[in-house]
Amino acid sequence: MIGTGSKLLLLEPPLLGLGGSPVGSELVLDDGEVLTTIIQRGREGHGSLPLISRYDQHEGLHSPRLPFLFQRRRGFIPTALPPAFIASVLREALDRAGLTDQTGEALDLTPHDFRRIFATDALQAGLPPHITAKILGHEDVNTTMGYAAIYPEDVISHHRSYIARRRQLRPSEEYRDLTPEEWDEFITHFELRKVALGVCTRDYGTACVHEHACVRCPSLRPDPDQQDRMEEIIVNLQARLDEAHTRGWRGEVAGLEATLAAAEGKLKTMRDLTQRHGRTYLGMPRFGSSIGRQK
Repeated sequence: MIGTGSKLLLLEPPLLGLGGSPVGSELVLDDGEVLTTIIQRGREGHGSLPLISRYDQHEGLHSPRLPFLFQRRRGFIPTALPPAFIASVLREALDRAGLTDQTGEALDLTPHDFRRIFATDALQAGLPPHITAKILGHEDVNTTMGYAAIYPEDVISHHRSYIARRRQLRPSEEYRDLTPEEWDEFITHFELRKVALGVCTRDYGTACVHEHACVRCPSLRPDPDQQDRMEEIIVNLQARLDEAHTRGWRGEVAGLEATLAAAEGKLKTMRDLTQRHGRTYLGMPRFGSSIGRQK
Protein backbone atom coordinates (compact mmCIF):
# COMPACT_ATOMS: atom_id res chain seq x y z
CA MET A 1 0.00 0.00 0.00
CA ILE A 2 2.99 2.29 0.57
CA GLY A 3 5.04 3.31 -2.44
CA THR A 4 8.77 2.76 -2.56
CA GLY A 5 9.32 6.49 -2.76
CA SER A 6 7.73 7.20 0.63
CA LYS A 7 9.76 9.32 3.05
CA LEU A 8 9.20 9.31 6.80
CA LEU A 9 7.72 12.21 8.76
CA LEU A 10 7.27 12.24 12.56
CA LEU A 11 3.86 13.15 13.98
CA GLU A 12 2.17 13.35 17.39
CA PRO A 13 0.25 11.29 18.50
CA PRO A 14 2.26 8.23 17.34
CA LEU A 15 1.45 8.30 13.64
CA LEU A 16 3.49 7.92 10.49
CA GLY A 17 3.30 10.67 7.91
CA LEU A 18 4.51 9.42 4.55
CA GLY A 19 5.34 11.99 1.91
CA GLY A 20 6.04 11.50 -1.75
CA SER A 21 2.60 10.77 -3.19
CA PRO A 22 1.89 11.72 -6.84
CA VAL A 23 -0.19 14.75 -5.76
CA GLY A 24 2.35 15.97 -3.23
CA SER A 25 0.20 15.19 -0.20
CA GLU A 26 1.01 13.06 2.84
CA LEU A 27 -0.26 9.63 3.85
CA VAL A 28 -1.03 9.14 7.53
CA LEU A 29 -0.76 5.68 9.13
CA ASP A 30 -0.92 4.34 12.66
CA ASP A 31 2.54 3.59 14.06
CA GLY A 32 1.78 -0.12 14.31
CA GLU A 33 4.04 -3.07 15.06
CA VAL A 34 4.78 -3.91 11.42
CA LEU A 35 5.73 -0.37 10.48
CA THR A 36 7.79 -0.02 13.64
CA THR A 37 9.73 -3.13 12.62
CA ILE A 38 10.35 -1.64 9.16
CA ILE A 39 11.65 1.59 10.68
CA GLN A 40 13.94 -0.23 13.14
CA ARG A 41 15.29 -2.37 10.32
CA GLY A 42 16.03 0.72 8.25
CA ARG A 43 17.75 2.49 11.14
CA GLU A 44 20.19 -0.41 11.62
CA GLY A 45 20.81 0.58 15.21
CA HIS A 46 21.18 4.30 14.49
CA GLY A 47 18.93 7.04 15.79
CA SER A 48 17.31 7.83 12.44
CA LEU A 49 16.88 6.52 8.93
CA PRO A 50 19.75 7.21 6.55
CA LEU A 51 19.29 10.13 4.18
CA ILE A 52 19.46 8.87 0.62
CA SER A 53 18.57 10.06 -2.87
CA ARG A 54 16.10 8.21 -5.10
CA TYR A 55 16.01 8.23 -8.89
CA ASP A 56 12.57 8.99 -10.34
CA GLN A 57 12.15 7.00 -13.56
CA HIS A 58 9.19 9.12 -14.70
CA GLU A 59 10.83 12.50 -14.13
CA GLY A 60 14.36 11.34 -14.93
CA LEU A 61 15.71 13.18 -11.88
CA HIS A 62 17.32 12.34 -8.55
CA SER A 63 15.43 13.46 -5.47
CA PRO A 64 16.96 15.37 -2.56
CA ARG A 65 18.48 13.30 0.25
CA LEU A 66 15.51 12.12 2.34
CA PRO A 67 14.76 9.44 4.98
CA PHE A 68 13.06 6.99 2.64
CA LEU A 69 11.17 4.29 4.50
CA PHE A 70 12.00 1.32 2.25
CA GLN A 71 15.75 0.98 1.85
CA ARG A 72 18.31 -1.72 1.15
CA ARG A 73 22.08 -1.83 1.07
CA ARG A 74 24.03 -2.50 -2.08
CA GLY A 75 27.48 -3.10 -0.67
CA PHE A 76 27.94 -0.39 1.95
CA ILE A 77 25.65 2.15 0.29
CA PRO A 78 21.94 2.39 1.34
CA THR A 79 19.59 2.85 -1.61
CA ALA A 80 15.82 3.16 -2.02
CA LEU A 81 13.96 0.11 -3.23
CA PRO A 82 13.15 0.57 -6.94
CA PRO A 83 9.58 -0.17 -8.14
CA ALA A 84 10.84 -2.99 -10.37
CA PHE A 85 12.27 -4.79 -7.33
CA ILE A 86 8.95 -4.55 -5.45
CA ALA A 87 7.08 -5.86 -8.52
CA SER A 88 9.44 -8.82 -8.91
CA VAL A 89 9.18 -9.76 -5.23
CA LEU A 90 5.40 -9.53 -5.44
CA ARG A 91 5.27 -11.78 -8.52
CA GLU A 92 7.49 -14.32 -6.80
CA ALA A 93 5.23 -14.33 -3.73
CA LEU A 94 2.15 -14.86 -5.90
CA ASP A 95 3.82 -17.73 -7.75
CA ARG A 96 4.74 -19.42 -4.49
CA ALA A 97 1.23 -18.95 -3.10
CA GLY A 98 -0.32 -20.47 -6.23
CA LEU A 99 -3.20 -17.98 -6.24
CA THR A 100 -5.34 -17.93 -9.38
CA ASP A 101 -8.34 -16.01 -10.66
CA GLN A 102 -11.72 -17.41 -11.76
CA THR A 103 -10.29 -18.54 -15.11
CA GLY A 104 -7.45 -20.44 -13.47
CA GLU A 105 -4.78 -17.94 -14.54
CA ALA A 106 -2.14 -16.87 -12.04
CA LEU A 107 -2.86 -13.58 -10.31
CA ASP A 108 -0.89 -10.58 -11.52
CA LEU A 109 -1.06 -7.85 -8.88
CA THR A 110 0.78 -4.55 -8.58
CA PRO A 111 1.48 -2.54 -5.42
CA HIS A 112 -1.22 -0.12 -6.51
CA ASP A 113 -3.77 -2.95 -6.49
CA PHE A 114 -3.22 -3.30 -2.75
CA ARG A 115 -4.18 0.34 -2.27
CA ARG A 116 -7.48 -0.40 -3.99
CA ILE A 117 -8.00 -3.55 -1.91
CA PHE A 118 -7.28 -1.60 1.27
CA ALA A 119 -9.69 1.19 0.29
CA THR A 120 -12.46 -1.32 -0.47
CA ASP A 121 -11.98 -3.27 2.76
CA ALA A 122 -11.76 -0.10 4.85
CA LEU A 123 -14.96 1.39 3.48
CA GLN A 124 -16.85 -1.90 3.72
CA ALA A 125 -15.70 -2.26 7.33
CA GLY A 126 -17.26 1.10 8.19
CA LEU A 127 -14.24 3.43 8.11
CA PRO A 128 -15.52 6.91 7.10
CA PRO A 129 -14.52 7.92 3.55
CA HIS A 130 -12.80 11.14 4.66
CA ILE A 131 -10.61 9.16 7.09
CA THR A 132 -9.76 6.64 4.37
CA ALA A 133 -8.88 9.53 2.04
CA LYS A 134 -6.51 10.98 4.64
CA ILE A 135 -4.79 7.62 5.11
CA LEU A 136 -4.32 7.19 1.36
CA GLY A 137 -3.14 10.76 0.89
CA HIS A 138 -6.08 11.80 -1.30
CA GLU A 139 -7.16 15.42 -1.29
CA ASP A 140 -10.58 14.59 -2.76
CA VAL A 141 -12.90 12.00 -1.22
CA ASN A 142 -14.19 11.19 -4.73
CA THR A 143 -10.73 9.88 -5.60
CA THR A 144 -10.95 7.49 -2.66
CA MET A 145 -14.41 6.33 -3.68
CA GLY A 146 -13.04 5.60 -7.16
CA TYR A 147 -10.44 3.30 -5.61
CA ALA A 148 -13.05 1.23 -3.80
CA ALA A 149 -14.97 -1.55 -5.53
CA ILE A 150 -18.46 -0.91 -4.17
CA TYR A 151 -21.19 -3.10 -5.67
CA PRO A 152 -24.99 -2.54 -5.55
CA GLU A 153 -25.48 -5.38 -3.07
CA ASP A 154 -22.92 -3.73 -0.79
CA VAL A 155 -24.88 -0.48 -0.85
CA ILE A 156 -28.12 -2.28 0.00
CA SER A 157 -26.60 -4.38 2.80
CA HIS A 158 -24.81 -1.41 4.37
CA HIS A 159 -27.96 0.70 4.19
CA ARG A 160 -29.97 -2.03 5.89
CA SER A 161 -27.31 -2.39 8.57
CA TYR A 162 -27.36 1.36 9.14
CA ILE A 163 -31.15 1.37 9.52
CA ALA A 164 -30.95 -1.57 11.94
CA ARG A 165 -28.37 0.22 14.09
CA ARG A 166 -30.43 3.40 14.13
CA ARG A 167 -33.55 1.50 15.16
CA GLN A 168 -31.72 0.01 18.11
CA LEU A 169 -31.05 3.54 19.37
CA ARG A 170 -34.67 4.70 19.03
CA PRO A 171 -37.56 3.92 21.41
CA SER A 172 -39.23 0.62 20.54
CA GLU A 173 -42.73 2.15 20.52
CA GLU A 174 -41.79 4.10 17.38
CA TYR A 175 -41.73 0.84 15.41
CA ARG A 176 -44.96 -0.73 16.62
CA ASP A 177 -47.63 -1.96 14.18
CA LEU A 178 -50.20 0.62 13.10
CA THR A 179 -53.78 0.21 14.23
CA PRO A 180 -56.64 0.04 11.68
CA GLU A 181 -57.79 3.49 12.83
CA GLU A 182 -54.35 4.98 12.12
CA TRP A 183 -54.26 3.37 8.67
CA ASP A 184 -57.70 4.77 7.86
CA GLU A 185 -56.61 8.23 8.99
CA PHE A 186 -53.46 8.00 6.87
CA ILE A 187 -55.32 6.91 3.73
CA THR A 188 -58.12 9.44 4.24
CA HIS A 189 -55.61 12.27 4.45
CA PHE A 190 -54.31 11.55 0.95
CA GLU A 191 -57.79 10.97 -0.43
CA LEU A 192 -58.70 14.51 0.68
CA ARG A 193 -55.76 15.98 -1.25
CA LYS A 194 -57.60 15.79 -4.58
CA VAL A 195 -59.37 19.10 -5.27
CA ALA A 196 -61.06 20.60 -8.32
CA LEU A 197 -57.97 22.41 -9.65
CA GLY A 198 -55.30 19.82 -8.89
CA VAL A 199 -53.66 18.19 -5.89
CA CYS A 200 -52.99 19.68 -2.46
CA THR A 201 -49.38 19.12 -1.36
CA ARG A 202 -49.65 20.18 2.28
CA ASP A 203 -47.79 18.09 4.85
CA TYR A 204 -49.35 14.99 6.31
CA GLY A 205 -51.33 15.62 9.49
CA THR A 206 -51.71 19.37 8.86
CA ALA A 207 -54.98 21.17 8.34
CA CYS A 208 -55.72 23.57 5.49
CA VAL A 209 -54.54 26.98 6.74
CA HIS A 210 -56.06 28.86 3.78
CA GLU A 211 -59.64 27.74 4.48
CA HIS A 212 -59.76 25.86 1.15
CA ALA A 213 -58.95 28.95 -0.91
CA CYS A 214 -57.00 26.80 -3.37
CA VAL A 215 -56.52 29.49 -6.01
CA ARG A 216 -54.30 31.56 -3.71
CA CYS A 217 -52.68 28.60 -1.91
CA PRO A 218 -49.01 27.88 -2.75
CA SER A 219 -49.53 24.22 -1.78
CA LEU A 220 -51.77 23.59 -4.79
CA ARG A 221 -50.16 21.65 -7.64
CA PRO A 222 -52.33 22.59 -10.63
CA ASP A 223 -53.74 19.90 -12.91
CA PRO A 224 -53.12 20.75 -16.60
CA ASP A 225 -56.45 19.13 -17.49
CA GLN A 226 -58.28 21.84 -15.53
CA GLN A 227 -57.23 24.79 -17.70
CA ASP A 228 -60.79 25.44 -18.88
CA ARG A 229 -62.02 25.58 -15.28
CA MET A 230 -59.22 27.98 -14.31
CA GLU A 231 -59.98 30.24 -17.28
CA GLU A 232 -63.63 30.39 -16.18
CA ILE A 233 -62.51 31.34 -12.67
CA ILE A 234 -60.32 34.12 -14.06
CA VAL A 235 -63.20 35.51 -16.16
CA ASN A 236 -65.43 35.45 -13.08
CA LEU A 237 -62.79 37.16 -10.95
CA GLN A 238 -62.30 39.87 -13.57
CA ALA A 239 -66.06 40.55 -13.63
CA ARG A 240 -66.18 40.77 -9.84
CA LEU A 241 -63.15 43.06 -9.85
CA ASP A 242 -64.82 45.41 -12.35
CA GLU A 243 -67.92 45.51 -10.17
CA ALA A 244 -65.84 46.27 -7.08
CA HIS A 245 -64.13 49.15 -8.90
CA THR A 246 -67.53 50.51 -9.98
CA ARG A 247 -69.01 50.37 -6.49
CA GLY A 248 -65.88 51.67 -4.77
CA TRP A 249 -65.24 48.58 -2.64
CA ARG A 250 -61.53 49.20 -2.06
CA GLY A 251 -61.04 46.32 0.32
CA GLU A 252 -62.76 43.95 -2.09
CA VAL A 253 -60.59 45.30 -4.92
CA ALA A 254 -57.37 44.49 -3.02
CA GLY A 255 -58.49 40.95 -2.25
CA LEU A 256 -59.72 40.24 -5.78
CA GLU A 257 -56.52 41.58 -7.33
CA ALA A 258 -54.44 39.22 -5.19
CA THR A 259 -56.70 36.29 -6.07
CA LEU A 260 -56.64 37.17 -9.78
CA ALA A 261 -52.82 37.35 -9.80
CA ALA A 262 -52.62 33.96 -8.10
CA ALA A 263 -55.11 32.45 -10.58
CA GLU A 264 -53.15 33.75 -13.55
CA GLY A 265 -49.98 32.27 -12.06
CA LYS A 266 -51.68 28.90 -11.65
CA LEU A 267 -52.94 29.04 -15.24
CA LYS A 268 -49.41 29.74 -16.49
CA THR A 269 -48.16 26.73 -14.53
CA MET A 270 -50.83 24.55 -16.13
CA ARG A 271 -49.80 25.67 -19.61
CA ASP A 272 -46.12 25.07 -18.84
CA LEU A 273 -46.89 21.56 -17.63
CA THR A 274 -48.93 20.89 -20.77
CA GLN A 275 -46.06 21.96 -23.04
CA ARG A 276 -43.53 19.98 -21.02
CA HIS A 277 -45.49 16.73 -21.07
CA GLY A 278 -47.33 17.21 -24.34
CA ARG A 279 -46.97 15.08 -27.44
CA THR A 280 -45.40 16.18 -30.70
CA TYR A 281 -46.89 14.70 -33.87
CA LEU A 282 -44.05 13.70 -36.18
CA GLY A 283 -46.20 12.40 -39.01
CA MET A 284 -45.98 9.06 -40.76
CA PRO A 285 -42.61 8.19 -42.32
CA ARG A 286 -42.50 7.69 -46.08
CA PHE A 287 -40.18 5.02 -47.43
CA GLY A 288 -40.97 5.27 -51.15
CA SER A 289 -37.83 7.11 -52.20
CA SER A 290 -35.56 5.13 -49.88
CA ILE A 291 -36.54 1.74 -51.36
CA GLY A 292 -36.63 2.86 -54.99
CA ARG A 293 -40.39 3.05 -55.50
CA GLN A 294 -41.87 5.53 -57.91
CA LYS A 295 -44.78 7.78 -57.01
